[in-house]
Amino acid sequence: MIYKLGAMIPLLYYQIEPTVEGEKYKIKNLIEVAVRKEGVIKLSNGYEIPFTSENKHDVLKVVFFAIKNGIRFGDKEYQWKLDVKNGTIQTHQGIKFKLNSISILEETFLHEIHFTGFDLKDKIVITGGAYIGDTPLFYSYYGAKVYAFEPDPNSYKKAIENISLNPNLKDRIILMNYAIGIDGDVVFPIETDSGGASIFKLEGKKTIKVKSISVSTILKEFNITDPFLLDLDIKGSEFTVIEDESISKFKRIRIEYSPYLLDDKNKSLEFLVKNIKKHGFNKIRIYKHNNLRFDLLNHGTLEAEK
Repeated sequence: MIYKLGAMIPLLYYQIEPTVEGEKYKIKNLIEVAVRKEGVIKLSNGYEIPFTSENKHDVLKVVFFAIKNGIRFGDKEYQWKLDVKNGTIQTHQGIKFKLNSISILEETFLHEIHFTGFDLKDKIVITGGAYIGDTPLFYSYYGAKVYAFEPDPNSYKKAIENISLNPNLKDRIILMNYAIGIDGDVVFPIETDSGGASIFKLEGKKTIKVKSISVSTILKEFNITDPFLLDLDIKGSEFTVIEDESISKFKRIRIEYSPYLLDDKNKSLEFLVKNIKKHGFNKIRIYKHNNLRFDLLNHGTLEAEK
């Protein structure tokens, strides 16, 4: 009896991923893995990964991630490391995460879409949409002092857990269970994975009231006088934040913009660029940060500096 038919689809898909080594990097015991609730996943390079009924879902996600990106787990420098016994994965930068955090690690640590310079020592970074802690850990790795904000309670809990796995970085991170946008409260959707959650898409979803804070209030309450970077992945609320005059105090800004969530033709990429220029940013670039099927007018990343 097949364990889960749905699980077979990604298993079969990842069998055909090409590799530069000229061979298929795949699961050798595909059928066995699909059928059994516990056992060992045998990869074609000889690496074996044990799984149980409790962690099979997370382990399979890690395997899909590794095969898709050609990652061979090992102990060499620049290799990713897997510790199934303790339920962690370690990036080639040496940053640890729980296995259930794998979904965002490709963007943040393989492609380094948040990279903003080699030396961020003691520079202030404010990041909205901290998710499971990947962005604050990334910036703190390069030396920044990070003020991170995540409204979803489940992601916030995961972020605390992931940050605690990295004692050499956690002292440079202040994490708050807030949304960034207006001062007050907002209604936020509660989902299994909050990566795409937005206060502008609430229909049919469970919700929770969370504290929201403006960028100007963040600067005031934390006594920040010389902020370096504002990094926003706040799913539509960037159109509120961009009109905050305190934006002009930053040296750089990075916005993952999503106008499609607002269904408002006046809140567009052009609107963001116009306001960015009003704040004194004269160097601007627009780019895709992943392979999701969005036109750049609907979703992408805007980076700017003075």
